[in-house]
Amino acid sequence: MAHAEQERRAQFLQEAAHLLVVPSPAAAAFLGRARDRAVQDADLEISPKEYDAYRRDICGACGNVMVPGWSCRVSIRSPSRSASYKQNDRKKAVNAPETRTVLECLRCHRETIQTLPPKPRRQVRTSRSRTELQPATEVKLARKVGDDAIIKTANATSKQRQKARKGGLQAMLEKNKSQSTGLGGFDLMDFAM
Repeated sequence: MAHAEQERRAQFLQEAAHLLVVPSPAAAAFLGRARDRAVQDADLEISPKEYDAYRRDICGACGNVMVPGWSCRVSIRSPSRSASYKQNDRKKAVNAPETRTVLECLRCHRETIQTLPPKPRRQVRTSRSRTELQPATEVKLARKVGDDAIIKTANATSKQRQKARKGGLQAMLEKNKSQSTGLGGFDLMDFAM
């Protein structure tokens, strides 16, 4: 029970910090730092994904709510080619180096660095041979018989399709008219020209 209560308290402090970021940044920073202390004191288990998201939102040193361009500066750094060659002299790895997002808090000037995984490489598929692409003759015959009904409607001209729609609408109007004639009242179609 105490564990769930501590989680609710930490969530409340985080939401309160976000609500107060514009009217009172100092109070928001205090609440953000209080949330950090509450999580550390209670030894709450936080998933790595949730922890990374929280580190993007709130500074780990001062508790400042980091809003890009207002209370923090965001930059993306990729390792230089010379540094990556020095590290991979022996390995000569094909993988692209990981880029890092750097969030600099404008209140305490602490840098929070988060690595971004490289984009997955596209897998090139090999093309199938011509024999695999050609269907069997039995399948062709079965398709031809089933497609005859579809071809008639698919090849109809726009005028033929319009006539079919109009005929369907007229049938619906006639049905409604026959049902409403027993009522003896006027209908909108009585005034049509």
